[in-house]
Amino acid sequence: MARSQTLDVQLCALIDALAAVRTDGAPQQAIERFRADVEAARFHLNRREDGPAIVALLGGTGTGKSTLFNRIFGSDLTATSFRRTFTAGPVAAAQHAKSLPPRWLGVETVLVDPSQLPARGQADVLMIVPVSNEITRRIVLVDTPDLDGDQPSHHAQADRVFRWADALLFLVTPEKYQMMELLPYYRLATRYGVPTLFAMNKAESPAVVDDYAQQLVSRGDVAQDAISGGLFAIPRDDAGYEPPAEMNLQSLRARLAAIELRGADARRRGTSRRIGDLLGRLRDQVIAPLRSDRREADQLILALRAMEAPTAEVDVNPLMSALQRRLQQRSILYLIGPGRMLDRVRQVPGLIARLPRSTWDLLRGGQSNGDGVSAASTGESGAIDFRTVLMDQFAIVQSRIDDVIRSGRRGAVWAAEPGAEYGASKLPAEDAARIADEELEALKKWMNERWNATPRDTAIIKKMIKHLPGGEKLTALSEAAPYLVIAASAITTHALFGADIAVFGAYSLVTWLTEKASNEVASRARLTNQRIAERFAKLAHVQIQKSCQWIAGRVPGASDLDRLEKLTDDIWGQIEGPATS
Repeated sequence: MARSQTLDVQLCALIDALAAVRTDGAPQQAIERFRADVEAARFHLNRREDGPAIVALLGGTGTGKSTLFNRIFGSDLTATSFRRTFTAGPVAAAQHAKSLPPRWLGVETVLVDPSQLPARGQADVLMIVPVSNEITRRIVLVDTPDLDGDQPSHHAQADRVFRWADALLFLVTPEKYQMMELLPYYRLATRYGVPTLFAMNKAESPAVVDDYAQQLVSRGDVAQDAISGGLFAIPRDDAGYEPPAEMNLQSLRARLAAIELRGADARRRGTSRRIGDLLGRLRDQVIAPLRSDRREADQLILALRAMEAPTAEVDVNPLMSALQRRLQQRSILYLIGPGRMLDRVRQVPGLIARLPRSTWDLLRGGQSNGDGVSAASTGESGAIDFRTVLMDQFAIVQSRIDDVIRSGRRGAVWAAEPGAEYGASKLPAEDAARIADEELEALKKWMNERWNATPRDTAIIKKMIKHLPGGEKLTALSEAAPYLVIAASAITTHALFGADIAVFGAYSLVTWLTEKASNEVASRARLTNQRIAERFAKLAHVQIQKSCQWIAGRVPGASDLDRLEKLTDDIWGQIEGPATS
């Protein structure tokens, strides 16, 4: 049929779209179940009318499914035990392996050798026991694990067989015929139009069998005509009760052998309902939760991006103070200060008399202590560990990111999942420490270059006195006695231009040169602070982007969800439209 082919193509496209969805947790489990059930729906959609009908034997724990399975065939085909939840996977009795369609159940198929009987089922494996008799020439009977067992995997195996089967045989006992786990399967079997039989095992009286039949009909789970001729009773071995001939084990065998595949129209209606239920489950259990997760992920990403451009609260000016003192101490004009220079210019004779000890030491012995600055004055004290400071600040940024992520309902779950690789999305703190190492190394190199450089004021004054008689000698002495240079400069300036010009010129020169030296150091400190702040902001940006990418990887994209919804709507249109051949 054209519609069947179109539906099959659309269902395949839906399965492929779900395979591309990135998710985990409950939505992922719902997707896996949905994909398995879609494969079952595709089987019914493309079911050929030839071949034996596949009948599933379903029931609860301790109802004796495997025992009844063996009694139907009069042979020990499947393993039984007094222990509960013994059967772990489906076991099929068929005339031969080809009696089952290829890849039925969508699991691995194993043909059991007669020498290995009785067979015990294995999870996710369909074991086929070859049996040649009147029943297997008409049907394939499949024993299943418990629907109400304490192991969820057993229930999943039985549920899968229910979805793929052409017909059903429900088995209960007087103790468990009211079990709630069977009720949804009763309703679904009626809704899908699946041929269904009912049997009570270990029956001891007709009253409990009649009550079972009445409950099936009164709840609306099963139609009355399905009960008529479809309910059987197998008495307990030590019970005095004997069911009517039309309800005994022999009648059950005959009724099983008479089961036939439904007609094309009945299968089409049942398959459309199967697909419709699957699409409803897809919307409720997959698309809606994923939409909610997508919204939360978008909100978390927006919150993280609002944290962009954090600045590093680092100031290297304390490191520069020693260099600034060094430059000032090596500056001739700084040593006397602007106010003191005015006095010294007016009192040149007294200035000569009050030369510092380093000058007299040089004049007397020809030796000096270098630049006249004690080693203690250039030492650094109270050094700041900028490396640790940046690492701590980066840890604060990561902690704020972690707080934002864990503030969401799903974000906290994603971060706690072992396989989510949340820790891998965090950059190492050493990246922040490297910024301090590299920038401070560059600053240290600049400071070393400037440490022994001649200050600008000293260089200019040296040029002024260089052309005086004896200027070369005075220049050589300037390192030890900067006052001599100032005095000579003042005398020279007074001789050439007068005292007033010397006074005001010296004052202006002091102010300008001292400001230039101070600004040079401060400017380099500001540059280092700026570079550290910029690199730290860039590192924080990379961390935020990586965290956003990690969050985005936890949920499917909006385009993927849109595609799922469109495919769902297209399939809805097919199953609700008129049937076309």
